[in-house]
Amino acid sequence: MQAVVLRWPGGEHAFRLGLGELRALQQKTDCGPEFILHKITTGRWMIDELREVLRNGLIGAGLSPVEAMKLVDRTFEDTPAISFKAPAVELLAAYLYGPEDDPVGEALAVDPTPPPEPTENGNSAPITA
Repeated sequence: MQAVVLRWPGGEHAFRLGLGELRALQQKTDCGPEFILHKITTGRWMIDELREVLRNGLIGAGLSPVEAMKLVDRTFEDTPAISFKAPAVELLAAYLYGPEDDPVGEALAVDPTPPPEPTENGNSAPITA
């Protein structure tokens, strides 16, 4: 998976969940990524699940484990916990489902040429009055 840039309470950062980060997340939470996503979206999350998703995402995008831990600890200490729900969902969804195929607001190609007028080919029955 490529890194995604997310705005979260810690600012705007690149996040990426690679195989190593995902294994660390599973080991720490004893849950797979889809189960964690389900727990978060249904309001059954635990604070360490949000924390570990974001911390491992920062590590996967290139932050050292020490830097990621400091940033996450500092941000979680000063911010209401619910603020981390949306970025954790976005990161897990990006890992599980990939990027959006047709982002909202993307312009669709439109052919300005009108279709040709139908012409009589002589195969229809004559109309009588």
